[in-house]
Amino acid sequence: MENGRCKRMIAMIRKFLELAGERKKQFYLAWLFQALTSICEGAIYFMLFLAIKDILGGSFTREKLIQYSLMFLVYTVLHFVFYYFTIAKQRPVSYAMMRDERLSIAAKIKQFPLYYFTKDKISQLTSLFTTDLSFVEMNIMEIIAGFVSSMIMTVVFALMLLSVDWRMALLLFVGIIPGYILYQQFQKSMVQLGEQKKNAQVAMIDSTLEYVQGMETIKAYRLEQTGKLVENQVDGYCTASGRYESTLTNWSMGYKICLNLGLFLSLGVGITMVRSGSLASATYLFFAIMGIIFYRPLEALMGSFAMMNLANASLDNIAEINNLPTENEKQGITQFADTQADVRFENVSFSYDGKREAVSHVSFSANPGTITALVGPSGSGKSTLLNLILGFVTPKNGRILLNGKDAATLKHSDLVRHVSIVFQEVYLFQDTMMNNIRMGNQSATDEQVIEAAKKAHCHEFIEKLPQGYQTVISEGGASLSGGERQRVAIARAILKDSPIILLDEALSSLDAENAVAIQKGIEEMIKGKTVFLVSHTLSYIQNADQILVLSDGVLQGCGKHDELLQSVPLYKTMWEKEKSIKSWKL
Repeated sequence: MENGRCKRMIAMIRKFLELAGERKKQFYLAWLFQALTSICEGAIYFMLFLAIKDILGGSFTREKLIQYSLMFLVYTVLHFVFYYFTIAKQRPVSYAMMRDERLSIAAKIKQFPLYYFTKDKISQLTSLFTTDLSFVEMNIMEIIAGFVSSMIMTVVFALMLLSVDWRMALLLFVGIIPGYILYQQFQKSMVQLGEQKKNAQVAMIDSTLEYVQGMETIKAYRLEQTGKLVENQVDGYCTASGRYESTLTNWSMGYKICLNLGLFLSLGVGITMVRSGSLASATYLFFAIMGIIFYRPLEALMGSFAMMNLANASLDNIAEINNLPTENEKQGITQFADTQADVRFENVSFSYDGKREAVSHVSFSANPGTITALVGPSGSGKSTLLNLILGFVTPKNGRILLNGKDAATLKHSDLVRHVSIVFQEVYLFQDTMMNNIRMGNQSATDEQVIEAAKKAHCHEFIEKLPQGYQTVISEGGASLSGGERQRVAIARAILKDSPIILLDEALSSLDAENAVAIQKGIEEMIKGKTVFLVSHTLSYIQNADQILVLSDGVLQGCGKHDELLQSVPLYKTMWEKEKSIKSWKL
């Protein structure tokens, strides 16, 4: 009956042991104690049968009372001792193992390519940390322990019943046949419902994250229907969970009824056997008691296998994250320690999905002390070019050279250390202002951090904070304005002092005062550096040493502002539109 289920359970145990690593020996020991616990419990029931047999046979003496009492005491004490060691071994190890797994996954996530972190992937990661890891931590040891205990108890009880009276034992086993048939149908539906429940949970987390992140827009436009979407997803998860639990309850009840058919049959036939004198009354009474007890581990197995489906899904999700390739696995081993860097693209192409090319056959070069501006419509490949320079993604075709060295052969840590980037959306961590700037150079002194802040023109507003540089800012830097966060990011880049600087829309959506301060900070930061600047505002970059015009990943032209106005129609159109917008008045 249990063959198919046992295979799936054993497969799940193997996944768990792979996750456990060096701690698997401690789990083996815990399961050994679990087996001994179950054997002691079976021995107690066998002593009960012998006592009943002697009582009904009239041979129960004072000496046997003492003997049985001592044996009951010994097996009971051993049962609790083994049970204690089972719990003491498995639970602390389980918590320690999942602690290490959380830290391991958190460390690995840092090595994933940036394009991995799409909206649906973030929801999956959130579900992994809040649900899958917690489920494995809190439940899988109980699932495996229950499986081990139930299997051993079933075997011990079956052998014991067969040794007492094989006829009654076989009658008792009859209920297993319809139970097995019912389980085959149960298994298929529960796997499907478990998958639906998991998908509904991810969708609920996704909509909740979107709802919280978009609260400013929701309030501004009174988007009541957005809350309705969250409500629908929560209802969907509740419905999926309710369907899973109700189906499990119905199948479990049917399973229990099927199993107990054997009990009813054995008791009915047993009465006839007692009356005919072919079965002793003590044996019949023992089977009446053990008939109820025998099915308990089989019923517990039903619960273990139901939970196994959810545990398997969680283990698969954890394994999927652990098996994802990281950036470091695709990088070389050549060291790079140059203090200046010229950058050259040679026929570089890249695609995120393997179909549409985000960058197609792009070639150009940029020298130290120059500014290269990247312009073009949204989705033209500007940010992808920056990610290629950073090594966050690697070319499908062509190559990128730094001082003549192929970037694909360089150590990833060296490559990242030689590039600084200021994003349009700056993220600050819930830490002191001092530590947020020091992220640009972990070994920098307080004096160096303050000097970088002065060059980035953020020293003045930092000094006005309640605790100055020791002020702990809110998560994401929400307590600061966009311009203030931008200046902190520039201070990080100045402190890092990398030969290559990437500015991704660093001046967009800023007021005039912040824009002037940030421009001064940028001027201080880019002296003698190889600078790449992404901007939708052409007036900011018209004095760049060279401007790359991109459209649909293709380089339309490269040159100075005046040259491009004559040679690249797209650039001329963008410039004329910008001028018309600036001349617009109410």
